[in-house]
Amino acid sequence: MTREEMHLMATIIVDEMERRHSARLAPKWEHGVVVFKPGHPELKQHEMSMQRFMHKVVMMRNAVRVMEQRINAAEGLTDGEKVKLQADITKIYGSMTSFNFMFADEDDGFKGASD
Repeated sequence: MTREEMHLMATIIVDEMERRHSARLAPKWEHGVVVFKPGHPELKQHEMSMQRFMHKVVMMRNAVRVMEQRINAAEGLTDGEKVKLQADITKIYGSMTSFNFMFADEDDGFKGASD
């Protein structure tokens, strides 16, 4: 097993452990509900608990982290390709900073290119 493969394996294990300990929802959102209201009144709105919505956001965060680690450990990619893919991941994180208001701990949130 190469060093990169060992690093990837260790990182995936740590990420799996982190998934079990998902980020805490900010107290003001506890027991809250997200309402998706369609633009047409005849259509049914959709509601989801803030806890469930937070769980979905954290799962996306974890999936992007694993993808980032796999890219960094990939032997078949050139450094230039890794840099381009890393830039795309940074854009994803930047877009997801919109959800940072939900996290109780600032360190659990997303960080874009300027962070």
